[in-house]
Amino acid sequence: ALIFDLDGVLVDSELLIGREVSVALSAFDIELNPSDYHARFHYVRLERVADAISVEHGVALPEDFVPQLRQRLNAAFAADLNAVPGVEAMLRAVTQPVAVASGSVPEGIDLKLRRTGLYEFFAPHIYSVFDVGAARKPAPDVFLYTAAQLGLAPADCVVIEDAAAGVSAGVAAGMRVLGFSGGGHAYPGLSEKLRDAGAAVVFDDMADLITHI
Repeated sequence: ALIFDLDGVLVDSELLIGREVSVALSAFDIELNPSDYHARFHYVRLERVADAISVEHGVALPEDFVPQLRQRLNAAFAADLNAVPGVEAMLRAVTQPVAVASGSVPEGIDLKLRRTGLYEFFAPHIYSVFDVGAARKPAPDVFLYTAAQLGLAPADCVVIEDAAAGVSAGVAAGMRVLGFSGGGHAYPGLSEKLRDAGAAVVFDDMADLITHI
């Protein structure tokens, strides 16, 4: 089976996250362009990002900064979110079972898959770290849980990830991992990070996925 991360692999949500974080911080005269944001904070929770930025710039961000930012992100996802180029054609071409194993909250996963028209390709095999006690990647729990739900051994699964933590999680689960560096948020050095984390292959075009399985 093919087990996909969601954000930055199937849907170009990371691109929107970088944009909205940059805009939100600019209101406090803090400059952080989207590319630098992803290079520094890819797969870091927004609460930790806000704490780090506050300390670095000596600015006390409002207590509601992150909740307000999440509302802005949900609005951006609902209005502007697109599938990563080539994903739908790839999903129509693969013959293996497919599943989603994401670090997002379940309602966020549902929103993003439905907004981009990808939900039916994966249902019912759509899983979140919150299905396994919120054990975030690089913990392998969500991948092992997904394999069990598919009725497969970990060795019979291939993970597709865009973050080093996700690659490490897939490797720890005993699965072959492919690194994807073709999302709109890709930054210089991402491919090297994915390889260093243990990705067997790094590719940047979903049309090439089948050749790497």
